[in-house]
Amino acid sequence: MKQTRKRLFVTAKTSVREREKMIYLAVENECNTVVFSLNDRYFKNPNKNQKYIKLINNQALNIEAGGYDFSLVMPKKSFFLKRDLFRMHQGNRKADHHFCPTNPETISIITENAHNLFSAVIEKLASPRIFHLFPDKGFETTWCACPACRAFSPAEQYLIAVNTAADALAKIDTDARIMYIDFDTEPDAEGISPKPNVIVSDKSALNI
Repeated sequence: MKQTRKRLFVTAKTSVREREKMIYLAVENECNTVVFSLNDRYFKNPNKNQKYIKLINNQALNIEAGGYDFSLVMPKKSFFLKRDLFRMHQGNRKADHHFCPTNPETISIITENAHNLFSAVIEKLASPRIFHLFPDKGFETTWCACPACRAFSPAEQYLIAVNTAADALAKIDTDARIMYIDFDTEPDAEGISPKPNVIVSDKSALNI
């Protein structure tokens, strides 16, 4: 990447008025990139955010997508229909944080949902296009303890899921990248290698 990007993350719940303030905050802090949630209203209905979009363009800011968005690739509402897709804790399936990344059906669902999410927003991103897929904030190491997943550390389980989404992204744009977070409290995912289009987040960001 030729340009170093310093990022400001905007959550999907941030109001339009607050967003305008955040753009100026980004500029004041020498950020050159705004990162929207994959579920953000900016992507869903940009016509309602014309003033905000114009401000972004006037400030010549890059646009990226993602953040703490893993629940979008495996919606928690699926728990009531297919509990075995979600993480196991002390013998019971839980829908609170993350999912079971070794379940083949989970992989299939992540692939489909990631493809749909990326396709819906990719044309609005600055090239080279960057997506961010982070685990639930504060629960980064809370993953699955089913018999199959116990062979992998939380960091490895996370990377399995990121790699699955990366495969879907590669079919849309071979130059696009996914940034993921390396765990400070976990050893590196030595047993799992990131795909060529997966890179570690440089953590050069505000409001994340």
